[in-house]
Amino acid sequence: MSNFIQRAITGILFIVVIGAALILSPVTYAMIMVCIITLATNEFCRMTRSDEDHFHPHFFLALVSNVVAFTMGFLIFFQGFDPRSLLILICFIWAVFLVELFSVHQKPIHNIGLTLLCNIYIGLPFALLNLLAFKGGAYDCRPIIAMFLLSWINDTGAYLCGVTMGRHKLFERVSPKKTIEGFIGGVLLTVAASFLLQYVSGLGDKQELPLWFCIVCGFIMAVVGTCGDLIESKFKRAVNIKDSGKLLPGHGGILDRFDAMLFAAPIVTLLYYFFI
Repeated sequence: MSNFIQRAITGILFIVVIGAALILSPVTYAMIMVCIITLATNEFCRMTRSDEDHFHPHFFLALVSNVVAFTMGFLIFFQGFDPRSLLILICFIWAVFLVELFSVHQKPIHNIGLTLLCNIYIGLPFALLNLLAFKGGAYDCRPIIAMFLLSWINDTGAYLCGVTMGRHKLFERVSPKKTIEGFIGGVLLTVAASFLLQYVSGLGDKQELPLWFCIVCGFIMAVVGTCGDLIESKFKRAVNIKDSGKLLPGHGGILDRFDAMLFAAPIVTLLYYFFI
């Protein structure tokens, strides 16, 4: 119970801070996203670094690439920057290879691979969030807030159902604590929350989202998000750590909080961008 209370308090404070930043203005949205990207990139590079195995991902290049990808996407929508400015990312990609060429590291392929994996795993999903935020041409924080909430509702539902009713392991080899009952509970709660999302989306002068889209998004955030959670669990198991960090008591690190979103967000974003 004490762990649940700790998780609940941390989760509520985290949601309040993220929500306030998203609601306040486009600038605070960009600022909080850059902060999250920085923390997540640091956790990933620290997690995958191993002096014993000679694995040395290039943190600075990974961070700059991730922040530039998000920032350029933001400026393209918010300030009307030329989309061709995204081509600058090619320079950072080549820089990873060139830096490794002149380094004394013993495993260049692994180092390059880990650095570029960080760009794909963290940088790409966050950069795509700009498609959600500026879908109609003007900044609208509601799609991002809704996606985050669905992800966290799934996490909460799976945790509560798993603790109270969990009997059968979902994927014991990767995550021993996850259960089939918890997974089903998370999916059902998230899909149920998507019905409420459809109602809330139509408040004010905004166009109501189609019910089918809300249900599909809820299902994707639950099912694909769980896959994202398991993928990060496999990463952590490979490097023999329990949490990606200690920033959030009861939750672990930033990656532990956003692992589901990182995997499910690109799918939801593209669905929203092309079908709504």
